[in-house]
Parts: sequence; structure tokens; C-alpha cells
Amino acid sequence: MNTSQNLPGRLDEVLASYRSTLLRPPLGDGLARRLDHLGTYVDLALDEPAAVQIVQDAVAGLREVPRLSAVLPSITDTAMALMGADFGNIQVIDPRDGSLVLVTQSGFRDCFIDHFSVVRDDSSVCGQAARQSAQTVVADVRADRALEPHQQVFRAAGVRAVQSTPLIDPAGRIIGMISTHASQPGRPSDRDLKLMELYGRLTGQVIAQHLGESPTSPTSGDGLTIRLPDAATLPSPDNASIELLMRQVLSDTINQIFSAGLNLAGTLQLVTHDDLAARRVQAGLDELDEAIRQIQQAALEISTRHSGRTGTKGTGRRPSGARVVPGG
Repeated sequence: MNTSQNLPGRLDEVLASYRSTLLRPPLGDGLARRLDHLGTYVDLALDEPAAVQIVQDAVAGLREVPRLSAVLPSITDTAMALMGADFGNIQVIDPRDGSLVLVTQSGFRDCFIDHFSVVRDDSSVCGQAARQSAQTVVADVRADRALEPHQQVFRAAGVRAVQSTPLIDPAGRIIGMISTHASQPGRPSDRDLKLMELYGRLTGQVIAQHLGESPTSPTSGDGLTIRLPDAATLPSPDNASIELLMRQVLSDTINQIFSAGLNLAGTLQLVTHDDLAARRVQAGLDELDEAIRQIQQAALEISTRHSGRTGTKGTGRRPSGARVVPGG
């Protein structure tokens, strides 16, 4: 049973903002950083296969929940369990102004909820994490002078240590923050923090779907969602539109490789002749194959559009896609 609770009205306000047509783009997680994370998570799957499987199973269960109002308390409870925390909360970025809006909490009283109801600067732990686009940990809030504006609230709430982890959508954008708080000073282990990062990335994808963000919607340079018309109605592309398309292809490919990497890493912990291992390997190979197919298709479409603009006829064919074959 969930112990976390949504704050009345807050979630509805944020959902309404995401349905607006005039949106300020959320902060982004760079492609280079996402590739670095990919290697970290694959290593984590090799070192801690059981723990990573628990995280993946928890997220898989969330994908079956039809309402965001039911998803957020479950995410908070699981995050607190992963970190062994006494308190927790979720903030979602309001795309109108980039502020962090507190929507779900566990264990806090009104003074804490009111104080952090909307965060618009980086004087808090969650604000620092949002500005840096990275997980932020404070082992003892009383020893951090930057947190002076919040000391009275921390003392009243019984909070001594905090970690804030970004919630990342499929396009690599930060759409919120999951924070856990401890009543005693101390820093979580590196292993637990890496699991928390993985959980924030996977649950961010679930939350994004509920917020109405399309997992495959390309984004402009500043992160603003762009809806592309049907390819048949597109004018001849300029350099900016080509770059936009290629960035989205790369973004989608990273997500697929990320998923495949976790699958393949997990197989190394299984018996060679285990049927489950064979299925997991095949699942990873299929995802890598699809990533290659998408890159080839996008490259051909760009080439065809350029040919049309310069008067050269394209073939109009699409590649069948290279197959990834074990040992090939």
C-alpha cells in the first residue's frame, strides 16, 4: 500500500500546463552525458543484476497503471525503499516557467510542503540538481551554507540528508525530480545512487507518457516539442531541419541501445544453455537491429529530400536493414 500522497490540485495544474500550446522548454540532458550513463548502467547490470532486475520489474509494473495520480505515489514509495529514506517527494517541471512544482510527498508536514511548493531557483538541493542536470547529494544539510534559507524548515521536518535525482523523459529532457530525505546525516552508497539514477531515468519515461509527451517527438535545440507534419507535405529541408531530424534519430537510438545493453549485460549472469538467456540475447539483438534500421531509413529519407531539391531523382526505396548476427 502506498504511503505517499499527491497534493490536491497541484497535479491537475501541471497537467494543464503540459496541454498548453505555449510552453517553455524543460532542461535537457546532453547526448554525451546520456552515452556516459549508458556505460554506467550496463556496468551496474553486470555487477548488480538482481538489483537492476528489481528496478526494471518495478518500472514494468508502473507501465500498466492507467493514471498518473496512481503512478507518482508508487514511484515515491519505491524510491524511498531503494534509498532507505524516511521522507520523499516528486516535483514536476512546469513547462511555462521551468519551476519545480511539488506534486507528491511522503512524511512531510505542511510547513515543508508550503516552503517547497514551487522552486524557482537553485538555492535548494532539488534546484541545484535541476540546474546541473545531474543527481545531487547533500550528506548533512546543516553543514551546507548554500542551504541556509531552508535550515529552519529542515530542522522542523527532521531532515539531515537529501538526494535529488532528475526524472528524464525519452528525449533526454528533465521533466521533474525525485528526492529522498534521511533523518540522520550520511551519504548513500555509490551503488544505491546509481540504482536511483537508473530508476529516475526509467520512471521519467513513464511519467512523460502520462504528461502527453510523445516518446518519439523531436525537439528543437532548446528542448521545445515540435510536431512534424507528414513527410509528403514537407518542403525541401534546410540545414536546421536536417540537424533536428538527425538529433532525434540519435536520441531514439541511444534509448534503444540503452535498453538492449541492459538486456545483454544481464545475460552474462545466466547459464549459457538457459533458455531464458537465449531469449534475452535475442531481445537485445532485435533492438539493436531496429536501431540500425532506423538510422538507415532516416539517412535515405534525408538523401531523397536533398535529391529532390537539387533535381536528382532518388530511388524511392528503403533499406531492408542490416541484421545483427551473433558472431557475425
